[in-house]
Amino acid sequence: MVGRSNAEKAIDISPARGANASFGPFRLFPAERKVEREGVPLPLSSRALDLLIVLVEHAGETVGHEELTLRVWRGLVVDSGSLRMQITSLRKALRDGEDGVRYIETVRGRGYCFVAPVSPLNSAPPVDSRAASSKSATLSKLALPPAPGRMIGREGAACAIAADLMSHRFLTIVGPGGMGKTTLAVAVAHAMLREFPEAVCFVNLGALSDPAHVASTVASTLGVTIQAEDALPGLKQSLRGARMLLVLDNCEHVISASAALAEQIFREAPQVHILATSREALRVDGEFTYLLPPLECPPPGPGPRADEAQAFPAVQLFMACAAASGSGFELSDENAVVVAGICSRLDGIALAIEFAAGRVGAYGIEGVASLLDSRFGLDWGGRRTALPRQQTLQATLDWSHELLSGSEQAVLRRLAVFVGTFTLEAAQAIAHRKGIDEDEVVIHVGDLIAKSLVSTATAEDGAVRYRLLETTRAYASEKLEASGEMRAVAESHARYFSRLLGSASGGRIELYRGSRALVLNEDLGNVRAALDWCFGDVGLRPRDAALGIDLAVAAAPALLQRLLLTECHKWSAKALSLLGDADRGSRQEMLLQETLAAAAMWTEGGGTDIRAAITRALAIAHQLGETSNRLRLLVGLHIFFVRAGDFRASLAVAEELETAARTSNDLSYRVVADWMLGGSHHFLGDQQAAERDFQEGFGRAGPRNLHLFGLDYHVRALVTYARVLWLAGRPDRAKVIAQDAIGEAAASGRSVDVCFALLYSAPVFLWCGDWSAAETSLAKLKQHSNWQALLSFHTTGLALEGELLVHRGETERGTAILREALRAMKAERHAVLVNRAACALAEGLIRSGELDEALAVIADALAPMQRGEEALELPELLRLRATVLLLMPGQGESQAEDCFMRSLECARRQHASAWQLRTATSLARLRITQGRREEAHELLSGVYRSFNEGFGTPDLEMAERLMIELNHPMGSAP
Repeated sequence: MVGRSNAEKAIDISPARGANASFGPFRLFPAERKVEREGVPLPLSSRALDLLIVLVEHAGETVGHEELTLRVWRGLVVDSGSLRMQITSLRKALRDGEDGVRYIETVRGRGYCFVAPVSPLNSAPPVDSRAASSKSATLSKLALPPAPGRMIGREGAACAIAADLMSHRFLTIVGPGGMGKTTLAVAVAHAMLREFPEAVCFVNLGALSDPAHVASTVASTLGVTIQAEDALPGLKQSLRGARMLLVLDNCEHVISASAALAEQIFREAPQVHILATSREALRVDGEFTYLLPPLECPPPGPGPRADEAQAFPAVQLFMACAAASGSGFELSDENAVVVAGICSRLDGIALAIEFAAGRVGAYGIEGVASLLDSRFGLDWGGRRTALPRQQTLQATLDWSHELLSGSEQAVLRRLAVFVGTFTLEAAQAIAHRKGIDEDEVVIHVGDLIAKSLVSTATAEDGAVRYRLLETTRAYASEKLEASGEMRAVAESHARYFSRLLGSASGGRIELYRGSRALVLNEDLGNVRAALDWCFGDVGLRPRDAALGIDLAVAAAPALLQRLLLTECHKWSAKALSLLGDADRGSRQEMLLQETLAAAAMWTEGGGTDIRAAITRALAIAHQLGETSNRLRLLVGLHIFFVRAGDFRASLAVAEELETAARTSNDLSYRVVADWMLGGSHHFLGDQQAAERDFQEGFGRAGPRNLHLFGLDYHVRALVTYARVLWLAGRPDRAKVIAQDAIGEAAASGRSVDVCFALLYSAPVFLWCGDWSAAETSLAKLKQHSNWQALLSFHTTGLALEGELLVHRGETERGTAILREALRAMKAERHAVLVNRAACALAEGLIRSGELDEALAVIADALAPMQRGEEALELPELLRLRATVLLLMPGQGESQAEDCFMRSLECARRQHASAWQLRTATSLARLRITQGRREEAHELLSGVYRSFNEGFGTPDLEMAERLMIELNHPMGSAP
């Protein structure tokens, strides 16, 4: 908002005006905002009176809802209920409907109409001539600063304040230093000049040092000459008959005197409207408060584009101030995230944003961001013409700090140790020291809130929490450093959160989302800061290794539960590296080894260090008799072996868990054991056993949302069960189960579950020939905010992308990706889908005619199986080998036929109808070329008839076409 005229245009708070009028027993005087019934003033709210004025002006006409809200609420957004409520109130005051007399009719769907006869009225209500004379004599010259040249993002606030000021007469704008209270008050005052022509007075109390001079300063600004030592009685007398707006700016340092004066003027001068600004409310009778919020900033998350960032007032102010400084800086999609971060880091405080923007020309946008990270620019200067206390953030905060008592200052600087929000209990635990007990901390926190140095926030569970604005926290942190209390306060801070997390968990890894994860949701910043402090080096040693280990043990399970896997791994590893000999073999080590392995499982792949950590934790659990820990660790070991492709070992672990689960009181592990057995049997190629195991697990009464090693086990079971169903010849059912897994994971919102379900359901869609569903899953996977952190998924995702491209006809690009993915899978020992990738690569190579390489890829995949390992992809690999041999000159049909027969035999042994169908189709083609059509028909039809669903999938469509061909000899019509 630029200049006075623009401010007045943006905030139109003048009431509707018209001629004096009479209707029934009533007389209406719009200019004096007065209505009488038979000479007696009628008490109406400001809104109801405005409605009456507008309706009487348009007597006999329908006035629409939009016009009424525009005239009465002056541009504020209100719902229709507010209008109806005011109309009801007005009708009641006018006694509308009594004795059949109507004043206001509702015109359905259009608005309202004033239906009573209206007559013009020339006489005005009597005016106190002495008061009017006093007003003109004493208030002839009133002071008002120039309208603000720039006011961004406060138009709605100014409109609301002006409207409330007319309704309630006494309002205080409350907010921290630098928020823009004075600028807003001046803008409102200028806009209200139309309501109070030449009767708006702005009194700056900021320069006062003696509260005794408040009344005399107001009187002097008003031009009232008072001879008595106590100026208040004379001031009240001068204002008693005046109609005006009195603005009292910067009341906080003389708040008692300002509050007393404002209260008495409000009571004894009924036509004086009072607008005050202060860092705390005056807390007197009649006062309404308007808590001035920070300027709105872009929300946290992915960086906004330039046009998106520019929609936020904080960014608008930053850019306007940067332009005014002559920096030439322009907002772009590349730097928008930096500007948004600066505005958010400064909490949307207008003065702080102005200072930071003014430094862009000197340091560049990245330089400003970097400097703010270190000291928040507390010493950066602003306008030279500003008041001294507003020329730097340091001066602004010094002003507030000096108004505090010594004990309030102590509590404020100790609260600076908190990062983000904190509870009152936490404040008591950290801020109390000798001379300030916990009860006094509660009182002082309340005082600091009232003084706008501490703000309140609402937690996820609805509880009230507290925080310091970042500029205030930086300032208070310097005070804490200077006080010599930093180490003691930081130690108390770390101990408090260690106790808090420990009491929420009881030193256990929870299987379900519980209280500890909720605690960490709100206190994550504090826990991180405490860990950094404990493990931070002083010389060559951490500040407090023992306390850091205790905190890591308490925090790591919660970090794992919230899937903050990188942090969980970092702090678990750090704590393990600092364990002393006395702590080896303890519950602490067991828990840290488990959280280390679970976090690494998803972020680092299948390294031997993961197995070593699980094995070590299992040994400790056995030694300590920790049954629940042992069961949980067996689940982790099973995941490790499956991902590494050691399916025999995974089956042995599943059987061990099944045996151990029978002695456990937690029946959930019986369900998990069934699902683990099903997974192992599936990958080993026994689909009949796998289906039986999964159905037994699903049939047991077990809870859902059971999380083990960072993964929802019901989701994991659904994903693998879908694969089993496809192989068993039920592709439609397989797709439904895969979609169920994706939906269940999405409902949980947990990143590992979501990404796991999307990644490992894609193969089912690819098998079913639903390229669109596969493409959607992989696209969602890559777009997920946590995809980049889940490194162990990347090679599998790459392989599936390559396979999809081959099916889409982009063979060259798909095979190139598959080559890269297959190499990475082998290097990372992530072998769960390595044979699938080999099949996909071989198929792509066959399509592109690179037969020698295709044969080499197949041979490499078959080598381990020839040593006794039989994986589920063996039938498909044998079928593809036969296909290559048939295409290679000189290889002969006999070798190919042998591969086909072995493939069929293996598929039957595995109870894998899907593999049987593919091989039977390929072999039937060979039989046709051999002239053995009847044999081909018998082979293919036998397998085809075993299917009861999935007839829209490519495999069954291809088989059906071949059977039609076989049913009709060459040359005959089908």
